[in-house]
Amino acid sequence: MPNLSTHAFEKASEFIVRNARPVDRTQFEYHFGNGSVDRIIEELAKYQNDDGGFGHAIEPDIRMPDSSPFLGTLAFQVLREIGVSAENEMVKQGLSYFERTFDSSIGGWHPNGPQVDNYPHAIWWNYSPVASRLEPVVQANPGAEIVGYMHLYRGHVTDEFLEVATATVIEAFDALPVDMEFHALMCFVRLAEMAREEIAAPMLGKLKESVQAAVAEGQGDWNSYGARPLSFAGSPDSLLADDLVDQIDQQLDFEIGEQTDNGSWQPTFSWRQYEDEWPAAKAEWAGYLTLRQLLSFKTWGRI
Repeated sequence: MPNLSTHAFEKASEFIVRNARPVDRTQFEYHFGNGSVDRIIEELAKYQNDDGGFGHAIEPDIRMPDSSPFLGTLAFQVLREIGVSAENEMVKQGLSYFERTFDSSIGGWHPNGPQVDNYPHAIWWNYSPVASRLEPVVQANPGAEIVGYMHLYRGHVTDEFLEVATATVIEAFDALPVDMEFHALMCFVRLAEMAREEIAAPMLGKLKESVQAAVAEGQGDWNSYGARPLSFAGSPDSLLADDLVDQIDQQLDFEIGEQTDNGSWQPTFSWRQYEDEWPAAKAEWAGYLTLRQLLSFKTWGRI
């Protein structure tokens, strides 16, 4: 199995230092240098609004400054990865935002709301009104992931609310087929990794079957925007890592070969609208993706 060469790592590092957003650079410095959790928190705070939610293009594909439930999950992915305490004020405010924005009338969280259409964004984030109840796929993404953070940082939402929110996303999980949309599946995997055993255990069989179905096409999917094994098992400690180890080895081989001449990894998609705005988002994606690739190589022993 090939490793990422020292020269390739140095090129990727240089690309991040010169081009990535500060929030991504501070994560790189933390994982590969002398950076700190405090510096990452300082950069994440620039994306948090007074309502406790997150916006300001923390997701490169959504340029609005307003908070949304989906955008909040991007911040919490970082908070979870760097092991931020449940007593951190950013965590507490973010969880409070999640609890306030749950809409029982539609059965969960609308990902972004109508305000997303007031700002440049990718075509798949165009606002769609909810007639009565969210479709299970939308309940899952971001709902299942949000509920996972509520379990991880248990104690900052009421038990009654957590029970209702958990039941809602489990209902969506049961309603979806094995070959469910892969972003929804990613959210369910994250929920199972963060929730208590009595919630995660009944999900495990279907999750394993669904993930195998999602990655079945292998490299044929990786050349476009398809499900990749590392999306479901970012490290050997991940819930489904043992089930995906062979596919992950194949993907790591593939990703090493996908590094561009400037040291980066580039997005394999485009917005298909707001063409004047896409280049800025693409550049942010390149910094983020390069960081994520290096972290994958590190955690799976390829550096």
